[in-house]
Amino acid sequence: MPLQNYSVPMKTSPVPPFITSILKLLLGTLVVLLLARCAMLALLWESIHTDPMIDIVNALYIGTKFDIRMVVLYLIPVALVLGIPPLERRLAQNSLRRGLISIYGLVFFVAVFIYVVDFGWYFYMNQRVDATLFEFAGNPDIAGNMVWESYPVIPITLAMLVVTAAYMLFFGHVLRTHTTTPKLGWKRRAGWTAFAFVGLFLLAYGQISSNLFPLRWSNAYFSTNPNMATLSLNPIQNLRDTFKSSRGTKPDMAATRDSYARVAQWLRVDHPDVQKLDFVRHVAGTPVAEQKNPLNVVVIIMESLSFPKTSFAPDRTAHPDDPTPNLLALAPKSRYYPWFFAPTRTTARAIFTTMTGIPDVNRSGGTSSRNPALVDQAVMMNEFKGYEKFYMIGGSASWANIRGVLDHNIDGLHLLEEGAWEAPNVDVWGISDFSLFREAVGVFNKQTRPFVAVIQTAGYHPPYTIPNDNGGFQLKTPSEETLKNYGFTGVDEYNSMRFSDHALGEFFRLASREPWFKNTVFAIFGDHGLTDTPGNMSPGYEACGLHGYHTPMLIYAPGLTEAGLFEPGTDERPCGQPDIFPTLASLAGIPYRYNALGRNLLDPDTKNDARQFIGGSAESIVKLVEGGYCYTFSETEGMYDLEDPVLHNLIESEPERAAHMRQWAKDFYNISKYLLYHNKKVGDTEIGP
Repeated sequence: MPLQNYSVPMKTSPVPPFITSILKLLLGTLVVLLLARCAMLALLWESIHTDPMIDIVNALYIGTKFDIRMVVLYLIPVALVLGIPPLERRLAQNSLRRGLISIYGLVFFVAVFIYVVDFGWYFYMNQRVDATLFEFAGNPDIAGNMVWESYPVIPITLAMLVVTAAYMLFFGHVLRTHTTTPKLGWKRRAGWTAFAFVGLFLLAYGQISSNLFPLRWSNAYFSTNPNMATLSLNPIQNLRDTFKSSRGTKPDMAATRDSYARVAQWLRVDHPDVQKLDFVRHVAGTPVAEQKNPLNVVVIIMESLSFPKTSFAPDRTAHPDDPTPNLLALAPKSRYYPWFFAPTRTTARAIFTTMTGIPDVNRSGGTSSRNPALVDQAVMMNEFKGYEKFYMIGGSASWANIRGVLDHNIDGLHLLEEGAWEAPNVDVWGISDFSLFREAVGVFNKQTRPFVAVIQTAGYHPPYTIPNDNGGFQLKTPSEETLKNYGFTGVDEYNSMRFSDHALGEFFRLASREPWFKNTVFAIFGDHGLTDTPGNMSPGYEACGLHGYHTPMLIYAPGLTEAGLFEPGTDERPCGQPDIFPTLASLAGIPYRYNALGRNLLDPDTKNDARQFIGGSAESIVKLVEGGYCYTFSETEGMYDLEDPVLHNLIESEPERAAHMRQWAKDFYNISKYLLYHNKKVGDTEIGP
């Protein structure tokens, strides 16, 4: 019987060829970037090998995600060609392939050049290349001669050309051997295409979280060792990030020198020197090891605790209300500061200012927390030697890149954020304030060492969520007259503030049962005010726009008060967020070094010249509160008596007071700009004036 010829069907891959080619290009290109990262690891090894291995692995992991993002962005054009059937079919034409190979070869050469510059920059500056590169490029003759004399330019250039040629061969090989994807039917093709591009998007996004924050440069600053950030960063993205932030507000050195002596005297600087422009103070205390019962310190930053909206504000209606009864009930047992201010608005600025002691007057290029050039800061929390350190937030610390300021600058910080809590997220801001406070008590209950902690609430934000798990909170419906009096925009906002206060009350109800409670000092204040115009404040107050910055502040020390070591009462002097940590450290007996603009509010000497600077919503706007008056300058100049029931601009009628307040407003603004760039940690290289 004659043999019959049977054709054996060729096995085909279930994955379409266009996806296979995209993967080959992605992996092949990524290998080049990973080799460069391994080379950087070798250069850094001597300075990081004593760090925990988990930190080194994490730096490589974050860096690899940055590299993947760069590769994905680089490959988008060719991925579109491969993914769109009419364009994919045209790849059979030599002209399209040659065009793509040439374009990608040029772009790859530029990328290699940036990497070479990055390595040269590291050898020269001991850091990754950043936007200051463009300052050097602004003097091409000097920069060119320096490079020519310092590096083997010709061999490096030849090596770059060889690497680029090799990559072009690889890129060309993938395109030449690519098999046009057979017809799959529009549904299957659309499905595979969507799968491919969604996958590329997720790779570029870099991370998945419930609050949907992408991978950001601040993720690289997870360690206090700056070399970990060096290992994590991608030079191309770092150039982009630092170029964007290089527009930030810069110090005026002539103005700084002019203001230095006055501000240095006001701060009681140990050794003032107009040449060094040094603001360092060393405050003696009692180390924790020598204290019988070291005090815990808890800082509670309440979202948008605008003074005119609280129970502390005047009520000018016939139906008085009590929006924050729990806060009000704490006041008689606390040191109450009714004229406490956030020097600048927005939460990111408030956190930066509170943690560093420097008003965040950086207006160009975003908040200071978003500026990689300002990520290195001396933070007072580090002065609490022997303490456990906590920062607690219900949502993600990737918000406003605040993660970099915290993780990079605070030794041994426990940053507790979304994913660390048992309670589920209730909205975009994470878990509710009520749950945050309850779980914070649980964290403190487990501590065997003294602790310093910051709890940041966020629930008093749209959509003003009141969770089902709310401890019996009852909604109220006030009159329109009451809402207008306090400046609330509606019943939802009003009840959201009440719920935030209710959550605070739950915290103290639970904490008061615990053994650590009486050995703890609490500071409660707002991150900023709100711009909604209230009806309960004076005309001068409104003319200065203080409602956007004004927040009550309480220092509550139950154990010290019971022992007669801390006297409750009201302190009417103006003060602000930079004063928080110097005051609490002094109260806890912590020895500290401080270089920023805060003062110890418990020092009687600071009552003699109390004043508070406020930076407005633009660089040209400055304000100062002192002695019951407010000075403000924007397009016009004003000075107002904050108790006067009638609006009177006193600029012309009180010229001496106006000149005094004008000068101090400028002084604080000048020094704030300077300190943003000159508040380095001990041991860091100081930036000279």
